[in-house]
Amino acid sequence: MATGSNSNAAYYNISNGKICQSFKAMVEGATERTTQTGKIVFEKFFDYIDGLITNIETRENEYGKQWVITLLDQETGLSQSLQFNYSSGYAAAFLKALPNVDLSKKVKITPKLTVEGDKKKTTVFINQGGQACKWYFTKDNPNGLPELKQIKVKGKITWDDSDCMEFLENMVKNEIKPKLKGPSVAAPVVNADALEENAPF
Repeated sequence: MATGSNSNAAYYNISNGKICQSFKAMVEGATERTTQTGKIVFEKFFDYIDGLITNIETRENEYGKQWVITLLDQETGLSQSLQFNYSSGYAAAFLKALPNVDLSKKVKITPKLTVEGDKKKTTVFINQGGQACKWYFTKDNPNGLPELKQIKVKGKITWDDSDCMEFLENMVKNEIKPKLKGPSVAAPVVNADALEENAPF
């Protein structure tokens, strides 16, 4: 099963801690939402998406750099595209667990969003064969992953994850992608309003 309910669509992103499928018009099971820019969108939400990872790549559009994960639903033969922001809690959690994933078997990806005060915290859980795939890169065992840096932007202290994301992108390119066998799916451009909680980790 590709998602938490029956669906033939191939393109997904993550919004509000759920797998999100967008439509140009209302369809059964979808809800209507007005984005921050005033655009009306129609969306279906699912708890998870699963399949065999066949490709991982980055793409850039007018909304910034994105990760695009291609998953093959082995039951239907349908390839699906899951997209999320390049620098986000979703990306960090997914990439940090990748070295512990058996890429010859399907995965179940479940996003989560928690709100602490005025801050949103995002992550994803990767499950395989009923077992959680733990992070390979952790605080206690970074395995070469650079630390976040504090920088000042317009007088405000913030965290910079540039070195971390560059390290993880190179890891995917050199260690993960050579093990993947399958087509990629060209993801459509997703409005940034739908990905507004994809904040840096």
